Amino acid sequence: MQPRMKILYVSAVCLLMLVSMAMGQSGRKQKKTPPQPPVQGVNQPEARVQPEPQAEPEKEEEKAPQRTLMILTSMPDISIPIYYADAARRGCLSEMRSGMKSFDLREDSNQNRSDAIKLAKDDENTYVLLMDLELDRLGTSRIGVEVRYTLFEPKTAKVLGAGMGYPVQPNNGTPMPPAGASWAQVYLDWMGRDVARQVMRRLGTIP
Repeated sequence: MQPRMKILYVSAVCLLMLVSMAMGQSGRKQKKTPPQPPVQGVNQPEARVQPEPQAEPEKEEEKAPQRTLMILTSMPDISIPIYYADAARRGCLSEMRSGMKSFDLREDSNQNRSDAIKLAKDDENTYVLLMDLELDRLGTSRIGVEVRYTLFEPKTAKVLGAGMGYPVQPNNGTPMPPAGASWAQVYLDWMGRDVARQVMRRLGTIP
């Protein structure tokens, strides 16, 4: 009887010890495992880089409107051939094409001063050059004709310059008028080119 009681007693004591140990461990706080460094080469969801906001495309700079130069010739005196005005105007236009590439060059014929002023006032970007062929009253012209010009400012039609073209013979490879042209046409071409150079200086396209 005594050995059996001893076994029961020892069993009860062991049971109590196990229960008390289990209760003690359940009350303890579990230590957190320190986070492991991310594996190289593998994107971690929380470590992904957010895409940077795209910058708005820069607006293109507004280009200044192209300037226009309208070259006009008036109706010449009845004693002056009409083609004289054409020769002077075309010589002027040919010279300007090499020195006024930033301008839109246009031409017209048989115009007068009122037409030129109206054209200048109607557009804030259009300069108007009016060329008048007049008889040489003083006898200084080789062909008996003078080529005078007036340059009008856009919008206001203010006179920016006026003068006369001279038959300056070119020495820099400037193309000559077509073969077979009369000396009058040659001189008128040179006069028109001289007008062109004076106007380009006033507008600052050549020194």
